[in-house]
Amino acid sequence: MKKILYKSKAIERIILILAAVILVSLWPIRIFHETVTASVESTSGMMTEKVDNDHTILQSFVAQYDHMSTIDLYLEQGTVGESFYVRLLNEAQVMIAEEEVKIDQDKLPGYVRVLIDVDMEVGQLYHLIVQGNDSEVFLGCEMIYMTDLPYAGEMYYDSSTVEGVNLAADYNYSVPLRKGKVVLFGGLTVLLAALLIAGCRVYYRKTGRDKLITVERVVKCVGNPIVAVFTVVCLAAVLMGACSKYMLDNTFFFISVLLLAMILFYAINHNRNGQPPVFTMEYLKSHFQDLLQSVCIAGAIGGCCEYMAGLYDIHHAMAERKEMLWFALAIIVMFKWKEIFNLYNLVYVIGAGIAGCFYYQNQVALLAEKTIKEAEIPWKLQVIRHTTLIGILLGLILIRTVIGLVKKKLSRLDFVYAGLMLVFFAAIIIFRNGRWWTVVMAVSFTLFYLNYGMWEHRGRFLVNVCRGIILQFMLATGYALLHRPYTTYRTARYPHIFHTVTTTAAYLTIVECAAFVILLAKFRKSRKLKDTWKELLLFGVVNAYMLFTMARTGFLAVGVTGIFAIIVMSGGKGREKLANIGKTVGIMALAVIVCFPVTFTVQRTVPTLVSDPYMYEIEDFRDDTLRGRKLNSVDCMRVGRFIDLFADKIFDIPAGTFDLYGEIAEYERTHSDSGEEESGAIDTAIDIPGVLETQEFVASADYVPEEPSEEESDYTNGRLDIFRSYIEQLNMTGHEGMGALLKDGSIATHAHNIYLQAAYDHGIPVGILFVLVGLVTFIKACIYYNRKKDKITYAAMPAVVTISVAAAGMVEWIFHLSHPCGLILMLVISPLVFCEGQSYE
Repeated sequence: MKKILYKSKAIERIILILAAVILVSLWPIRIFHETVTASVESTSGMMTEKVDNDHTILQSFVAQYDHMSTIDLYLEQGTVGESFYVRLLNEAQVMIAEEEVKIDQDKLPGYVRVLIDVDMEVGQLYHLIVQGNDSEVFLGCEMIYMTDLPYAGEMYYDSSTVEGVNLAADYNYSVPLRKGKVVLFGGLTVLLAALLIAGCRVYYRKTGRDKLITVERVVKCVGNPIVAVFTVVCLAAVLMGACSKYMLDNTFFFISVLLLAMILFYAINHNRNGQPPVFTMEYLKSHFQDLLQSVCIAGAIGGCCEYMAGLYDIHHAMAERKEMLWFALAIIVMFKWKEIFNLYNLVYVIGAGIAGCFYYQNQVALLAEKTIKEAEIPWKLQVIRHTTLIGILLGLILIRTVIGLVKKKLSRLDFVYAGLMLVFFAAIIIFRNGRWWTVVMAVSFTLFYLNYGMWEHRGRFLVNVCRGIILQFMLATGYALLHRPYTTYRTARYPHIFHTVTTTAAYLTIVECAAFVILLAKFRKSRKLKDTWKELLLFGVVNAYMLFTMARTGFLAVGVTGIFAIIVMSGGKGREKLANIGKTVGIMALAVIVCFPVTFTVQRTVPTLVSDPYMYEIEDFRDDTLRGRKLNSVDCMRVGRFIDLFADKIFDIPAGTFDLYGEIAEYERTHSDSGEEESGAIDTAIDIPGVLETQEFVASADYVPEEPSEEESDYTNGRLDIFRSYIEQLNMTGHEGMGALLKDGSIATHAHNIYLQAAYDHGIPVGILFVLVGLVTFIKACIYYNRKKDKITYAAMPAVVTISVAAAGMVEWIFHLSHPCGLILMLVISPLVFCEGQSYE
């Protein structure tokens, strides 16, 4: 930031950056869109029969593009009433959009616009249904020839086909700018940038006013006006009621905008004196391996997240292979260049490549002989492809490992701890009871530990792990901001990139470990805001998302982890240590207080504005916030709803106590127990041969009320009964399935406890060994931190993660190769296997 350059050069670079942003937004990101309309024009004055509560029109059509923004329907004279319903069904007869359309008598006859805003599959058949809402509607229609309009389908009045007739309508599709316009606007952008740069050079050459300026000054000159304009626009939008109609919400959002502006202005303008640049070319060259390993670890964690979010076995199979592919790369980046690029590796890669091709072709041929669903075929092919690549990389890792062991490159082992881990690996393999993930874990991490022990930069490893965790969290949160809406009822306990909040809380627990260690390690060096603001911001955002889950199990794990980390990592002795602990807790609390409203407002706003939601199959609902960028919809997360639900879930204060505006009462009045919307839902049977069979037009969301059931009235949510069932069924050799028989005759999904699950899966002796490994790991991690805290950056990570997994594992099943907690735990204990460490360079 202190680098000096001429003012003209700074302006030129700003112009180039802006031009590059515009060009990238044109292609390949393709942010800018245009409207393409497929029309059936109203020319003859024909109209349909009366459409009311009992009589409906269904118009089928074939999607021409992949996103429909609106449909314009032509209303004829004689239409009476205040509104009518328009519903859109996909080819599978699932309703994907529903709109209540207002009738403006002053604009009849004429077109009325219906918001759709849904993605479509090109070439698939869709069904548009029009139904009255205590109204009588007459729609324009036209005689058509299918050869002239290939996208047109059949039209039905009630159950009868209306031959050769289609509704008069404009089907408006939103598509990215097409090639011609991309080239045109891209060319204009390049030309304008060139003219501006040329003008800049001519001006400063003639005037001679070109002065030296720092990069920091440039950032301030450009950044401050942008933030100021952004702040004013956001505050105006809040004051105008664009985000909510409630005073509580708008007050909260107003404060959030001010806090965000404060953070942005501080980031731009804070004093940087004495602060070295974060990244330099020299740093990138000397730490290239470390940065690559962080990326690979982030990729492996991403695979774990996909595994935990998977709904089908094929999803799990694919996620496991993604994880192991990245894991293998994380090992390979510890190799020296000459250990990768050499003659024997070249010979091996050629041979392995040929063998891999034969394996791939053979597996594809076997796949063709099986009877599987067509939708699974691409997934199966990806699984085979990833398996082949993993096999080839495994060979490279084995070659280097054997050569390294022969050349005695391995660092000195801690034989007690390494031996204990070896016994544990052997036990979970011998008593695997049909499980293969235990074998993969044992083999993978044995190879990882051996190669770690031969790496010359072992002292940097924990930094790489923390960076990988944070990088993956940032990418996942970016995805959530774009595609995972924060809704008032269906996702009021926000699941982030997952579909259950318990999984989200477990994932965030491991992110919290990194956030705690990074912040507390920085506090050991400086408590000045200019040195710690980025770490405080990270800590506040991570904790905000944890609060969104309202998961007591997550709060328990984070509470135990935080107390341990703060006590252990706070400097000083006696009263000084107590004072440092108090200051640390106060600063951390303030960081969360500042970041929570900002994170809440951003998360409930951005996905709604982007309007490109990703919903899991089990999240089948159609709240207003998912279509049409309706920020002020009651379905977009509310402050009052958060307060009420948080009080219910965390403090057992009955739901509705803080229902400040009657939102929850209204929701419960208008929705059934399953969450199906009752207002405006009219049962209509339409018998369309070959298309639909008795379709009931009601909102089909699988909503489960937030209130706990009688079985979940205890604070453990029924876990004590599950624990008893598992304890009663323990044996010495374990079980093939992971679910115990519960008292009600059902089979548990898992034990909600890693210690019971280990004993149930592998037998009581292995369960005892698992507990012993955990205790020894914790003790060894604490000793490691005490010895290396002044030499190894983030040396507390093994101890913090161990205590976190131990606490979270009391109430959740999180020890698995493809669970983020299990993966990170096995990674961070790598230094404990050896007797020596190196300082971070």
